[in-house]
Amino acid sequence: MKNNKKEETEEKCDECGSTEFDTNYERAEKECLDCGLTIDYQEFGANDDTRQFGENATTTGVRTFGVTDKNNALGSAAMSKKDIRKLPASQRRAFYTIRLMERGTVRDRHPFFGLVMRELDGFYGRNTAERLEFLARMSCLPLTKEQEKIRDGLKSCDQKRLAMPKQSICRLKAELKGGSESERAKIIAIALAELGGDLQITSKIDRRFDLMRYGLTDKQILSAKMIIMKHYKGRIGLLGEPAPRRIHPSELRCDDADQVIAHLDEVLSSSLNDADLDTIHRNAAHRLDLLGEPGDMKNSPLTVNTNIRMVIACTYYATLQSLGLADGLLNRVATTCRLTGSGVSSRLEQFRDEDVTGKLFVDGAFEDFSIL
Repeated sequence: MKNNKKEETEEKCDECGSTEFDTNYERAEKECLDCGLTIDYQEFGANDDTRQFGENATTTGVRTFGVTDKNNALGSAAMSKKDIRKLPASQRRAFYTIRLMERGTVRDRHPFFGLVMRELDGFYGRNTAERLEFLARMSCLPLTKEQEKIRDGLKSCDQKRLAMPKQSICRLKAELKGGSESERAKIIAIALAELGGDLQITSKIDRRFDLMRYGLTDKQILSAKMIIMKHYKGRIGLLGEPAPRRIHPSELRCDDADQVIAHLDEVLSSSLNDADLDTIHRNAAHRLDLLGEPGDMKNSPLTVNTNIRMVIACTYYATLQSLGLADGLLNRVATTCRLTGSGVSSRLEQFRDEDVTGKLFVDGAFEDFSIL
């Protein structure tokens, strides 16, 4: 039988500073009621009801992204909070993200938030999902009690700006809100990804691929995006929340490149042996190096005006062609890069033509060659 107890202690949540937790003794965990941070704990002795929290806890406090499964945590070795705090911020965040993304049972409290996060991870990869978590929480989770107090003191028009976007989207007309919870999660995930690009916290996306794949419409995405953007501005302007850090385009380009190459490795490994796959990566890396891709803050690549996903798709397919391994793989490469096979084939030929005519110098990166 579920045994929950609300606690108000001096211990503060590592994530949001709240002191309000919901303790579930049966599942051996307690959860911050404001941000969802979950802290596992351990009981001592068969007859000892003492439970250990804080820095002496033997397991970690993790943000659950809407999912949790104590038996399916990534890795068996637990880290104390003290150990986690010693990690650099980027590693600490990555630790939480990996733990949470790997867990399997949907939490009762905020399952829709978890669904949106999984859609973001599946559509755009873990790096993008992590950067959009702030917007996803803002869109799918209620205000904290402190934020509610501030909202209650505002004018009614400003209070409306702080309504939870998920609820506002669910109240839209049937043709705009989606026909199921799964469809609504996809609509919100795509809207978040577009908004992330507009705010320069993630790379810009082309929604056409997702609309075609899932049967969604421009109006659905734009309606959701407008609602979320209105709420976002209210959070920043009325509640004083800090805006997320804008990321330099070159950094976003590098992240996108790493993510796409990792996905290509996974997809191609199902069709090619390890030796061929190593040769493909080595040759593709050489082609990207000729282009100066993905570039950095000081040096722009030769193909800087082309989406990095298209550049990588073209370099990998050109490599497959040169190695005689391209049969049947065009569409798989293109889909992995969120593109169409015809689009990749056409752009590759355009690159080659522009290189020959001198319209665009690409240093022979798309020519027919291979290196051992």
